Amino acid sequence: MPKSISDPGYDRIVELAAQIFDVPICLVSLIGDDLQWMPGRKGLDAASVPRDLAFCTHTILSDQPLIVLDAASDPRFNRNPFVTGQDHFRFYAGAPLISPDGVRLGAFCILDRVTRTDFSSVDLKRLVDFAAIVSDRLEKDRLARTGRIVTMLSEATGVAHVTCDQDGAITWWNAAASSLFGYSASGAIGQPLDLIIPVRFQHAHAAGVARLVGGATSTLNGKRVEVIARRSDGSEFAAELATSIWQGPTGLEFGAHIHDITDRRAREGRLRHLASHDALTGLVNRGEFRARVEQCFVDKAPAAVITLNLDGFKRVNDAFGHDAGDALLQMIAVRMIAATQSDAVLARVGGDEFALLLPGCADLLQIVASAKQLLDAFIGAFVIGDHEVTVGASIGIALAPLHASHSDELLVCADLALFKAKKQGGRSYCLFNAAMASEHSARRAFKDEMRQAFERGEWRLHYQPQVRLRDGALIGVEALLRWQHPLRGLLNPAAFMAILETHLVAYEVGCWVLDEACRQLASWRDQRLVVDRVGVNLFAAQFRAGTLETIVSNALMTHALQPSDLELEITETIALSHDDEALGPLQNLHEAGVGIALDDFGTGFASLSTLQRFPLTRLKIDRSFVHGIETSPHNAVIVRNVAAIGCGLGLSVIAEGIETAEEERLLLSLGCKEGQGFRYGKAIEGRYMRSWIENLTHDADRKLKGTPRI
Repeated sequence: MPKSISDPGYDRIVELAAQIFDVPICLVSLIGDDLQWMPGRKGLDAASVPRDLAFCTHTILSDQPLIVLDAASDPRFNRNPFVTGQDHFRFYAGAPLISPDGVRLGAFCILDRVTRTDFSSVDLKRLVDFAAIVSDRLEKDRLARTGRIVTMLSEATGVAHVTCDQDGAITWWNAAASSLFGYSASGAIGQPLDLIIPVRFQHAHAAGVARLVGGATSTLNGKRVEVIARRSDGSEFAAELATSIWQGPTGLEFGAHIHDITDRRAREGRLRHLASHDALTGLVNRGEFRARVEQCFVDKAPAAVITLNLDGFKRVNDAFGHDAGDALLQMIAVRMIAATQSDAVLARVGGDEFALLLPGCADLLQIVASAKQLLDAFIGAFVIGDHEVTVGASIGIALAPLHASHSDELLVCADLALFKAKKQGGRSYCLFNAAMASEHSARRAFKDEMRQAFERGEWRLHYQPQVRLRDGALIGVEALLRWQHPLRGLLNPAAFMAILETHLVAYEVGCWVLDEACRQLASWRDQRLVVDRVGVNLFAAQFRAGTLETIVSNALMTHALQPSDLELEITETIALSHDDEALGPLQNLHEAGVGIALDDFGTGFASLSTLQRFPLTRLKIDRSFVHGIETSPHNAVIVRNVAAIGCGLGLSVIAEGIETAEEERLLLSLGCKEGQGFRYGKAIEGRYMRSWIENLTHDADRKLKGTPRI
């Protein structure tokens, strides 16, 4: 068996025991999972033996010593190789080694190659005493190793580690503690722990320790707490302690890992500021503003809320870019700060929306004066780089407790007044009144009905034919949403679309429209009706959700349609509200073969750059340019140029709202090849499409004047 260096401390013990017991072999034996190994041994070269051959394996099964006078006649050992082989062991006596917490570690044993007839009680007591000495030594070695490990870890981590006894004297102090507090280890160890505790906390600390020494249970053991600590120069800092308490040889002992959390406190302060303030302007944000308003209600104090929205800000963003827009918002914030009194709370609550809280103010004249001062802040141009820009503001005012009983209601009232100011042309202020509340209630009730409309299946799709102008041939249909209201009858989009687009149900309705239109097209195909494609208008909510590509693909797959069977219609508002990254799903659908139409082109702010970056297949000329085209040269010029742009970009161009033969003729002459409108048919239910197509086939000039009678 291999030789190994043993522990000199244990070797001295076994040398002495071998002499006292007059045996050739004495061992300090530790039992592992597979091996017996001997850190102290006399008369045996082997450093370890297999556990299943070790006599000591049997010793640790009992709290009492194991005495074997003749191993050759003992059935437990008479076949053991150490008995039958050249080692020729015959006598064994061993006492178990047990740790203070009851773990059986091994045995202290003596062996001889000759049998014995007895083992006296005196020798038995000596054997047990030697085992106790070795057990104590093993525990001290364990604690020493643990201490070395703790020391290495505490030094490696750079965390201050301090311990003290129950009298408050410091017993351990590592290098990190020296760096943190400014005392060397020699200058700290033996000193009272008050050395690092501010004077004002020392009495409370001493009283707490006294309670623990008296037998009270600690509520802090193993927990992290934040305290104030003191350095050698008297300066104080925020510290976090991870505390522990244990029973030592002389009584309770206390220890703590100590972190300086000054930087963390500063970061937390900055984070709290960021959580309650707008990052761009430094003003209070929406959440913090609402909390300040709510506090006025808690304090039962009067207050006024002034909400402000910029007039013309979108124009600046579109013309000069978002960086210029951000710079403008910062300049506006500075001007408004200068225009408000010191106790007012100014906030940025949205993109170009601000709010002002006047706490404790019930004087209407003073409130109106504050609103006028804010409006005056917009007099004069703002200089952004080489450009001068002008913007105005619209303001709404609401008072507490006159107009509301809680913060959310007060903010809604101020927003309603702001909306009224906007409708009146902007650049003015408006005070909330009861009529606005009635209007708001009606609008809210209408929104509630929209949710019920979806749940009750009241939405309908009608389909307006799209034709080739030169011969009236059907080239597709556009799906148009209708609401079969239980009381008001069939409603067109003009009655509900503005509210629906801002409603939470918009996404669900949009997904239903897409699926229903695909279902209807598949149904027509099953009836052998030739309809090349169906156009579907998208909601902004479907873009914001980020699932457009998935829902379109699922609808096509569900109804066994090809991508080219579907055309998605988007408005200029959607096009201008999303950056290039957000258009990724639309680009993927376009590459897959789905048609993309830009609806109402020419009525908004879409530019040629919009046409460049958008994955389009078709432009739709708004009906406002078609109506009266016979008498409006301006409309004719617009149509001609849009048709030319579309042709140059490889896009199809379709005109909406065609009602007369003259409009059709002029559109053809101006380069527009496709159209839809009452001249070819009103929007009809899907079940009437067969009749429309049959009438188209049998009409000699293929020009329908209205919806067929069924």
